[in-house]
Amino acid sequence: MSDRFLALNEMCVKPASADRMITSILEMEIDGEVVDQYQGDGLIVSTPTGSTCYTVAANGPIIHPGMAAISVTPICPLSLSSRPIILPPGSVVSIWPLVDRDLTTKLWMDGVMATTIWPGQRVDIRMADYDAQFIILRENYSYYETLREKLQWAGARIRYSNHHRN
Repeated sequence: MSDRFLALNEMCVKPASADRMITSILEMEIDGEVVDQYQGDGLIVSTPTGSTCYTVAANGPIIHPGMAAISVTPICPLSLSSRPIILPPGSVVSIWPLVDRDLTTKLWMDGVMATTIWPGQRVDIRMADYDAQFIILRENYSYYETLREKLQWAGARIRYSNHHRN
């Protein structure tokens, strides 16, 4: 029997150690087909909701919440050819460590450690069968305005200054 975990923002496979910085060598499969091996600090598998959290900090894509999609973002990869990838919602992303002598590879969900990935184990990540429901407390909510404010894009300053000239 396998454990099941739910996350709102992202699942992350990366090593953890109390006394040193560790890189990992991970292999990734999508829908049963091996895609690549990643050497670096780990892999983030994100929802559109999570695309503006850890994923964007790792230089991953920002995905509009109206899209049903999964993103996979390498964290500080040692290869310049390792790039984020966007997948359709029905995809199953499988990740496992190729080398992990010190048993440091962990599964993290929304920034909290979920479990250790033992030799011979793999993590299968897919979108849940149901959507999260949010309550928006702002009267005139705008996704793009929220992005401008949180990411401090130029449009936020221009619009703010134009608004106060009137």
